[in-house]
Amino acid sequence: MQTRAKYGLSEMIIEPPDTVVMKPRGDFDGETAATMMEALITWAQARPFVLLLMDLTYVGAISPAARHALTSNGHKLPPRALAIHGGSFTVRVLSQMMDRASWLRGSRNRWVWHAPDEATARAWLDEKRKVLAAGVRPSER
Repeated sequence: MQTRAKYGLSEMIIEPPDTVVMKPRGDFDGETAATMMEALITWAQARPFVLLLMDLTYVGAISPAARHALTSNGHKLPPRALAIHGGSFTVRVLSQMMDRASWLRGSRNRWVWHAPDEATARAWLDEKRKVLAAGVRPSER
């Protein structure tokens, strides 16, 4: 059964057994991002892997504090696959920069892919689920 949690305008949806959908909305601030990351880390800690779907379709600005919260806690998560879709050109470029910053901060146990749409992102996550369930872990770049 899905679990939905609202964080201001933003939303996080847990789709058992292993998927979390994050939907930041409007201008994404540090407090909201940090709260969402804490909830994600708490939920994910007991799992062997996690699939993340990030919908950036309706996000506005992403504050420096939000970028910090999203890129500095990845080492606390189990192996994962992160599929990102949506967002303006600026937001997509910023998300790619955040991916690199997260990697530099030690979050190397994940795959990240920028998909053209949600259906493609979910299909990619389904493939990564099979790989992670088989015990294959992401390797460093």
